[in-house]
Amino acid sequence: MTATLSRPAPTPAPPAPRPAPPGDPWHWAVTGTVLLAVLAASTSLNGVVEPWTWLGPVLRTLGPVLLAMALTRTVRLGGALTALVGVLALVGTLTAQFFPRQSLLGVVPGPGTAFELQRLLAQAEETVVSQVAPVLPRAGLVLVLCAALGLLAVIIDIFSTTVRMPAASGLGLFAILVTPAVVKPDGVGLSAFVTTVLAFLLLLAVAQRREDRLASGGARASTGFAGRAAIIGAAALAVTVALPTVIPGFNSGAFPQGARFNVWGTATGLNPAVTLGNDLRNPTGFGRITYATTSDAPLYLRAVTLEDFSGRRWEPDQRINDRETGVAEIGAEAGTPENPPEGSTVFTRVTTASYASPWLLTPYAPTGVTNLAGTWAWDPANLSILATDGGSTARQDYLVRSRTAGLTREGLGVIGPADSDAVADVFTDLPEDTPGIVRDRTAEVTDEFVNPYDKALAIQSYLRGPDFAYSEEAPVDGGYDGSGMDVMARFLEAKSGYCVHYAGTMAVMARAAGIPSRVAIGYTPGSPTGDTEEGPDGTELREFVVDSRNAHAWPELYFEGVGWVRFEPTPSRGVVPTYAQQAFSPVGPRADDTDALNPGSLPDVADASAPATDPAEGEARAASGTAEAEARSAAGTLTGVGVVLLALLPLLVRTARTRARRRTVVVREAAGAPGSAGGDGAATAAWAETTEIAGDYGYRLEPTDTPRAFAGRLTRDAGFDGAPAASLSRLRASYEYEEYADHGTGSGPVPPPGQAPTSTRTRAAAPRWDDVDTVTRALRAGSSWPTRVRARLFPQSLLHRFRSSKPR
Repeated sequence: MTATLSRPAPTPAPPAPRPAPPGDPWHWAVTGTVLLAVLAASTSLNGVVEPWTWLGPVLRTLGPVLLAMALTRTVRLGGALTALVGVLALVGTLTAQFFPRQSLLGVVPGPGTAFELQRLLAQAEETVVSQVAPVLPRAGLVLVLCAALGLLAVIIDIFSTTVRMPAASGLGLFAILVTPAVVKPDGVGLSAFVTTVLAFLLLLAVAQRREDRLASGGARASTGFAGRAAIIGAAALAVTVALPTVIPGFNSGAFPQGARFNVWGTATGLNPAVTLGNDLRNPTGFGRITYATTSDAPLYLRAVTLEDFSGRRWEPDQRINDRETGVAEIGAEAGTPENPPEGSTVFTRVTTASYASPWLLTPYAPTGVTNLAGTWAWDPANLSILATDGGSTARQDYLVRSRTAGLTREGLGVIGPADSDAVADVFTDLPEDTPGIVRDRTAEVTDEFVNPYDKALAIQSYLRGPDFAYSEEAPVDGGYDGSGMDVMARFLEAKSGYCVHYAGTMAVMARAAGIPSRVAIGYTPGSPTGDTEEGPDGTELREFVVDSRNAHAWPELYFEGVGWVRFEPTPSRGVVPTYAQQAFSPVGPRADDTDALNPGSLPDVADASAPATDPAEGEARAASGTAEAEARSAAGTLTGVGVVLLALLPLLVRTARTRARRRTVVVREAAGAPGSAGGDGAATAAWAETTEIAGDYGYRLEPTDTPRAFAGRLTRDAGFDGAPAASLSRLRASYEYEEYADHGTGSGPVPPPGQAPTSTRTRAAAPRWDDVDTVTRALRAGSSWPTRVRARLFPQSLLHRFRSSKPR
């Protein structure tokens, strides 16, 4: 069957697109936007390190790196060389900033660089392990930050400019946000998250404008992409911000406020930097540890102590050069008397499983550790045990021999103030800027007492009194979560906090009262499992279990002739030792009593050893914690599902569009009317799918393309021959007939633009979806795997949808 076609006046062919001008300036705009986007994401580091201390070093790193890459593109070197130049520039800037004395010409690593790098990396590791966020910007940590951000900036710029996949660069910005999301108690923060999103949208818009300018040869680009980007971005941002408000329990954590949903897993090691608040606020409990002991009294597991209270952040002193190697036999602690009070030997077997820390958990005071893997050394100043070979406590099963002292109220009450040289100055020093409120409260509480023990009990009684409340959230809300003298001052004003604040404040007040002190970090006794095992010499060991919810800090005060003594000022946590049980009554004389110390004149206090926490209260708290854990777990699951769905949204939308078109074509094909392509949209649907799939794989349909011109270019550029070329030709012919033929109106067909009219034309066959599948398979087979991934997960056809070229 044939159709008669009229011969209208030929339509002049549009001018061919001009090539991109040499030295395309738009790549400078994209690279500049990359710098802005990385800096925007880096604002989330405020709170991980001291606010804005990272900005100068990061700018000095990113600026030269991105400038060098932009200059390389200007002189038209290849993409691989651009990436290499970026990496070399990164090495040069890091060398200039952190290794100037070891460098050659200031930017080339020279002799000694490797050793200095190792030292700075060890310093960075120490900062991570031993400081509370926000950490101080020590050189090692700043080096790691600059190197990581510089490398991510190179990758983001390569994706945005060289590979021309700016959407994928969002993964690099996401990588920057991961660390703040995990470390900071409140997650990334709304302002940093919104700033990063807006910068990412700007990067997409600038990159798209560059693409349009290149496609049009420098002419005015098509409009509308900025509006679409703004709509999509605003919708996504609104959903992200609104989501936490409608999910129960979704009030602290990841992006930007979440339920601590963390796809990377949870760190299990106790951080001696007193970041215990994060552990205590985690309702699920992680880092499970079991121990079995011969001790009849509740047993604390201690990792390390904090002694230096002079800085803004309190951290343990490793004292590497002062440590004694070998822990099978541990000597006496400095300041411990040769003949300590009568005590007993305790055996404890500790199994750490996934708990990982360079500090070994032991009961105090350890006298020997066996069956321990790795190289360890002990500190005579505080009996802490540290891995010296980079190892950790993970998957250890070791036996600790320790000794407990027999302490009584009467024995402690007769001890006078310690000599000034009894312990090192680090245990007695207070900085000159110690807040006045600390000294004033200490004077109010202790000035009426004479001996150190009574002063210690007075301080403990004050902090455990009715004016103070235990809270893991109040310090976060009040902005004083952490350590440091300013934190202790704010805690004394607010009178609400958790163990870090109680322990630190008692230690500081004890020093103000003339008593040497330190803060111990470890775990409270935990819960019995009911199991037992056989210990050395056939002794029975009772098993207990602890996790992050048992993480704890407590003060240890020094008494001459006895050594270091544990106190428990934190209400509702841990176990108050027998010798420190309340209610408090002084053992020694008051400040206005001129008699000698006479502890025997005062009544004895009952020898109670019950925990300070009421069992019923503990059960209620556990039940509440379980319910909260379930709610947060559900919130975390919903968040994960939402993130996955959001990531797969382009794929789902694109798949739905393909299925709708396939249904249109298949239904027409099943009708069995060969040659009846006209007017029902089946051929248009098949051709639209073909052109959009081609665009997803990098062969975009330009607005000036005729169907025949596009088919010819796709056949040539994609290397089609045989079946794919034949299928593409049939799809193009069906579309031309459906779009341009008369279909019985008698007015004749209108040929595609740029195609010479003909007098007659054979009616085209109905389109077949098999032809679309054949072309799709050919495109996929001829593309690299990154292109295939991009075509599926980030289809460009969502932004460049097919539009009919038929004249209207």
